Amino acid sequence: MFWEEHIEAQFAGREALLQLLPYFCKIESDAGRGSKCDPITNTVITLLSSPLHLCLTEVGAMLFHGHATLIYPYNLMSEGQKVFVRDCLDRRQEWNIYNDTVVFRRSKAAITLGASEVLTALCHKMFDSQAHTEPGKRIALCNIILQRVQGYIRIDKDVQRQLNEWLVQRQAVSGP
Repeated sequence: MFWEEHIEAQFAGREALLQLLPYFCKIESDAGRGSKCDPITNTVITLLSSPLHLCLTEVGAMLFHGHATLIYPYNLMSEGQKVFVRDCLDRRQEWNIYNDTVVFRRSKAAITLGASEVLTALCHKMFDSQAHTEPGKRIALCNIILQRVQGYIRIDKDVQRQLNEWLVQRQAVSGP
């Protein structure tokens, strides 16, 4: 299926994740589900544990199976993402309509996002945040979120090593 071959390039790349993460965290925060975790941790766990599945609603794209509240609006999509959605819709044989939602079929095993990409994007977004100006606090926040995520999702040692190297490099650039 076309969407399965191209969705990662459009919605799981670094730039796309830097846009998706804060938006989905806000949705989680607004939902206030009373979870034991914070909205950031909940969002990251969802991104790492839920398979990608493309569904199109009137207002945006549902990208994660079983998470109908996480809809990424068309007006926030990049031009490339919008072209991708139009190209997917041109392949009429690959989708059906259920309850006013265009649901794309799957032809292969479930696709999940890579931990390295998601977690690096998370830390990158936290470092770009204006909420905390001291790099030490930013590193501490990244580490807290990473520890919480690891309580739910197994993170490969190579990914942990890459993240630690990225954080050390970022700290060296930002200063103490």
